[in-house]
Amino acid sequence: MPNEFKPVLLLSALLALAGCVTTPADPELLLEADDAIELARQSGARDHAPLELDEALELREQAATRIDEDEAAAATRLAERAALQARLAIVRAEGARARGELQAKRDDLDELEAELRTDFGDAIELESEPVDASDAGDRP
Repeated sequence: MPNEFKPVLLLSALLALAGCVTTPADPELLLEADDAIELARQSGARDHAPLELDEALELREQAATRIDEDEAAAATRLAERAALQARLAIVRAEGARARGELQAKRDDLDELEAELRTDFGDAIELESEPVDASDAGDRP
């Protein structure tokens, strides 16, 4: 083999090897998942969405393990799944809180209705269904 081809082959081999080297997994991959998990905790996910929160924590730990093992692609995928799971926990917790507030308002309304019936008896007519605006003109 002529000497002029050796540097070209050596350079080609080095470039091929350089292409095989992977980028180390960046621990900052976990920041989004950590933020979402913290928001989930603050939103009451421990009480209202514990399964989703636990799943997010488990996925986050798996992502951290993949970072330690320098598996960037797997770490990224797991960190993204952890963030999504934490967001689901937030939504579930907020939904539970909203249902609780709605029930409290319904209880207040029932209590007020009972007070009105006590105070005015049958002299008032309470409707349990919302009044349709198109029916409002039909009343005397």
